[in-house]
Amino acid sequence: MPVVSFSGLASGLDTSAIVQGLLNVERIPIQQLEAENRDYQAKLGILDDLGAALGRLQTAAQDLDTLPEFAAYSATSSDEAVATATASGDSIPGTYTLDVTALATAQKTYSNAFADADAALSASDQTLSLTIDGVTTDITIAAGSSLRDVADAINASGADAVAGIFYDGASYRLQVTGTQTGASQAITFADTGLGLGLDDPANTVTAAQDAQLTVDGFTVTSATNTLADDLPGTTVTLASTGTTTLTIESDSAAVEAKVQAFVDAYNEVFGIINAQVGEGKGENTLNGDSTVRTIELGLQSLVTRPIGSLTDANGNALVLADLGIETNRDGTLTFDTSALAKKLGDDFLGTARYFAGDDTAGTVGMGDLVADLVDGYLDPTDGLLKARKDGIQARIDDNDDRIAALEDYLATYEESLNAQFTALEQAMATLKSQQAYLGQFLARQG
Repeated sequence: MPVVSFSGLASGLDTSAIVQGLLNVERIPIQQLEAENRDYQAKLGILDDLGAALGRLQTAAQDLDTLPEFAAYSATSSDEAVATATASGDSIPGTYTLDVTALATAQKTYSNAFADADAALSASDQTLSLTIDGVTTDITIAAGSSLRDVADAINASGADAVAGIFYDGASYRLQVTGTQTGASQAITFADTGLGLGLDDPANTVTAAQDAQLTVDGFTVTSATNTLADDLPGTTVTLASTGTTTLTIESDSAAVEAKVQAFVDAYNEVFGIINAQVGEGKGENTLNGDSTVRTIELGLQSLVTRPIGSLTDANGNALVLADLGIETNRDGTLTFDTSALAKKLGDDFLGTARYFAGDDTAGTVGMGDLVADLVDGYLDPTDGLLKARKDGIQARIDDNDDRIAALEDYLATYEESLNAQFTALEQAMATLKSQQAYLGQFLARQG
């Protein structure tokens, strides 16, 4: 319980100011520890930023670490009304002539005409069967069901077909359409007494059929209008019958963009590192930190030395400088896109080896080398950054414990000081009272 004090009533001293002054002196170690923790928190923030930048560098490297990811191709069609194409890193450059004679279609069948879509079709339960690709779905149609009820029953049956009601202004028909294209998706119908007429060939207005075309004169059939396996790495989408020429060629601009993203991500990392070093950097930076230095040296060593055991046709080691990627004095990279464009023009697939490696030789490229190195920095269990952050956090926690102990001491010390000064004031008050009594006594005696 705090001691009640009456500052200076007897002594004339500003005891509250004296107590606060003494406490301020004792609080200096706490303020020093709090300042240390602010610096430590700033360092943790920098490490978080560095970790995020390294993560982006790893992603940029992984976007280049395989041939399909490094290589970029574009696909164009001379007549996009007939077909379009999308290339990938697995595409093979060349020109291909497509002659499309038929598109893949889904079956569409109408029922016989009915005057009322809501009138009962049968006074007893009936069965409607749909057979699609060898699978028969038997649908029970309850007595008194209407044309609309049949449509609902088809849609709820799980069969690969959808149904609706078509009205031509005079009569109603049930429309049944397959959900998949291709000849194998043809629908056969049977009903036990509904009189729908779906099994009448004349009521099928669109037959289920495969796409028919030739590619460079070779016959191709497809159950869908999307061809994913006929041209390696290239997806072709058919739109209409006719003839078109597809051209697949390397896309240097797309490769340059991926390499530029790698360089930018690398430079972002070094921007954070360079901000920590140099004369005049405060305690709230990572100036001189061994972890930062390790990352700096690791990345610099990797991007400046030969890429694994990869060599060109003349036996010369491959280095990133061949692609116009040079290291500056501050560790950042500069990228001469014209140098990369020349390499791509001379040997597109050979240039991919710089980042994607050479699977036939069992060697890895810069993409995997950087990604693996960064993985050691970012591993959430025992990575370099994790260990450094744990060490800083341990210091923060230790300082917090010391601050808490000092705060407890200050509370006790303040209570003691207040008690002492209160006792002083009480003693002074007593002495003054005695002095006044003696003065009065002596005055009466005189």
